[in-house]
Formats: sequence, structure tokens, C-alpha cells
Amino acid sequence: MTSLADKKVAIIGLGLLGASLGLALQKSGIRRLGWARKSETRSWCLEHNVIDETAENVTDVLRDADITVLCLPIPAISQFIVEHASEFKTGSIVTDIGSDKGVIVDAGEKALKPYGVYFIGSHPMAGTEKSGCQAAFAELYDNAEIFVTYTPESDPAALDTIEQFWHLLKIARVKRISPEVHDDLVAHTSHISHLLALALTLSVLDCNSQEEEALRYNGCATGFRDTSRIVSSSPVMWREIIENNQSAVVAAARKCEHIYHEIVSSIEEGDFDRFEMLFGRGKFLRDKWMDYKKAQRDQLEQK
Repeated sequence: MTSLADKKVAIIGLGLLGASLGLALQKSGIRRLGWARKSETRSWCLEHNVIDETAENVTDVLRDADITVLCLPIPAISQFIVEHASEFKTGSIVTDIGSDKGVIVDAGEKALKPYGVYFIGSHPMAGTEKSGCQAAFAELYDNAEIFVTYTPESDPAALDTIEQFWHLLKIARVKRISPEVHDDLVAHTSHISHLLALALTLSVLDCNSQEEEALRYNGCATGFRDTSRIVSSSPVMWREIIENNQSAVVAAARKCEHIYHEIVSSIEEGDFDRFEMLFGRGKFLRDKWMDYKKAQRDQLEQK
């Protein structure tokens, strides 16, 4: 297994995810290069030990990095790869943190292979509704599951190296998965949650009068707060995520729509035995998932 101790890792994009990655790598022993479009962001990250060094020209960073992690919005990742394909260090590995993998992996493999650069897609299941480097914190990736994608074009050594890189963090598990399976998975486990939270927020808070709005504001407590939290995320970012995973998201939404209609029908028809059964099934499944996550945390703490 290749040692990463003498490697240089470039983080391109120093927002919440990129800056948190830099902070999480503080004690890893690797050299952290970083770049962001705004000079004030680069300066702030240097001053707060998010990265070890930077440059005004992104090319200077790319040519010096053994591993490059693209922490950019979905369309910007593919665009960046195509525009800078010839500037990456020959023999280096490029990965990303995007939540859609099909479009990114396709662009990465096609653009970088002619230059002797390897692309391996990554997606850490971590984040908050906040944005920007000043919202970053070192523990963001703690106990996260990270998916690393593979295709027939993937280089085995590059795959191993990217998995080894993610293991530098306090993560629960790295799992290899195809881009197609990944995009269907996150449509069900992540993207649909944002659609449901959006629908809830609009149905509760989009009021016809100030009087109604005041009543709704007073009536919403911690349950609504917790369920609607992720709607405070960037609308532009989520438009890009959903747009690039459209078919899988629609399929997940239709399944959810069917289940929701069954719940509503049980109430409408006065079949509260069926409603209780559905609610009980939901409670059982969530409790089982919570036990799984707790076991993972306990296992990680014992390492």
C-alpha cells in the first residue's frame, strides 16, 4: 500500500466541505494545498490553518498535487476538469465530493485519461445547511460513510489510494459502488429528504395573510424546526443536484408519493388500525437504522 505521508493533497474549493476537509486533515501529516477563486477566502483559510499553502494561479496548485479533491458545485466540477485537464500533475489522482456521480465520473475519466491522470469519484455523506469556509469544522466528516465509485476504466491502484486517503479521516466506512447505483441510492437517502422538507415548509409557512402567518409561526416548534432544517440549504446548489440526477429523483419521489397517499387514505377512510400499523413500521425501521449508526460510532471510538 502506498504511503500518503509524503504526498501533497490539493483542495479546490474552500467552502464548507472543502474547508472542513482541510481542518480534518490537520494531523494527517500530509501537505495541504488549497485554492479558491476569491483571494480573501484563500487568505482566511491560511490564517486559520485550513490549508498549508496556496497560490493565486490554480495551475500552480494542480501541478504540485499528488491528489486533488474538487469541492465545487456539481456543474463546476465537470467544467473545472475539462478546462484544466492538461494542468494536473501527470500520474496524479483527481477525486471530488459531489453528490451526483454519473455526470462527474464520465467527464473526469474522458478528460483526464489522455493526460495520464486518474479520476476516481467520491461522495462523503456529510454536510449541513450552512455554507462558506467560516462555517467549516473539523468534525464534519466524523462517522460519515463515504462512497468511492468504480468503473471499468478505474485504475486499481488509484482506487486503493483514494480509499486510503479517506481513511485518514475519522470516518465509519469507505464503500466502493458504481456511479449508477450511487445515484439511485442518494436519490432515495438524501435528495428525496430535501424535496419532502421543501414541501412541508411551503405547505406550513406559505400563508395567505399576516395573521395566519403569525399563528403558524407561533405553532411551529422543535418538530417542524428539525424536519425543515435542510430547506435552509442553497436553492441554487439543490437545483444543480436534482437537475443532474433527475430520473433517479423522480423514481424515488414517485415511490414516496405512493406511500404518502396510502397514509392519507388510511386517515381519510378512518382506518386507524392501518395508520397505526404504518406508523409502527416506520418507527421500527428508523429505530433499527439508529441502532446501526450507534454501533458504527461505538466501533469507531474503540479504534
